Amino acid sequence: MAYDKALLVAAQGQDKLKQWLTGVQLSDVMTVKGAAEARRITASDAYTLMLINAPLMDETGLELAIDLARSTTAAVLLLVKTELAPMINDAATEAGVLIVTKPVIPQVFEQTVRVGLACRNRMLLYKSENEKLQKKYDELKIVDRAKCLLIEHMHITEEEAHRVLEKEAMNSRLPRVRVARQVLDRFEL
Repeated sequence: MAYDKALLVAAQGQDKLKQWLTGVQLSDVMTVKGAAEARRITASDAYTLMLINAPLMDETGLELAIDLARSTTAAVLLLVKTELAPMINDAATEAGVLIVTKPVIPQVFEQTVRVGLACRNRMLLYKSENEKLQKKYDELKIVDRAKCLLIEHMHITEEEAHRVLEKEAMNSRLPRVRVARQVLDRFEL
């Protein structure tokens, strides 16, 4: 499976890291040297993976990694010296940032990238499902509000209001939520 775009934020080691990313099917790799520039270009959330090789020119890299993990759907990896990893592990893990220690072992790097991408894909599936459920919930609220208005204005039971909406949807060949919106438009101010 080929992935879209990766962002590499690194003041040093860019060529080797870019080569390793190409090895895990991330061939469209954009490279920047600092956190400020990375923040500017990540507003569109168009990246599949964001790799930060700490330290950066303008900050440590942890703050950027946490910000990106919280504000994008990309997999975020932070490369840090082995002795720093225990100090930042809790904050990074809580934000959803994967840590790779330096010196980097290429096989561990590749495996961590793949885990990050797999987690991202799973998160996107949950996000999509959540959006579908939210839409369904919003539609149910509209239908319930329309039923309440029918009950109030037509002095009928809930079952009768339900049948009125269903029958009108069937007769007009419109979705029930659209008929419910028409009822809301008719009875609400």
